[in-house]
Amino acid sequence: MSLQIEVTPQAVAKLAELGTDKKADYVRVSAQQACGCGRIGYRMAWEEHVSADDEQFQAAGVTLVVDANSRPYIDGGVLDYQVDSMQEGFVLTNPHAQNGCSCGSH
Repeated sequence: MSLQIEVTPQAVAKLAELGTDKKADYVRVSAQQACGCGRIGYRMAWEEHVSADDEQFQAAGVTLVVDANSRPYIDGGVLDYQVDSMQEGFVLTNPHAQNGCSCGSH
């Protein structure tokens, strides 16, 4: 089954904006342990190369890639771009998350 990620209109607009000044050919979306409690964090970075086991999909003319280890944490997620009074950035919501983090380390 292919990777499923919903990309919101706000994320599509920001990807399109960033794509006009792209630093590489791909944007890697990866999951990693964010702190000692086991909470998963997400990272996005421009990359020039992909691996054979990376899954690729298009959003706003930008190729997003996800590695096999990150796939279970990203599949079925929603990629959004949010702006508020304190910060702005991409946010990936994982519908499979069991609970939030309350360790206070972030």
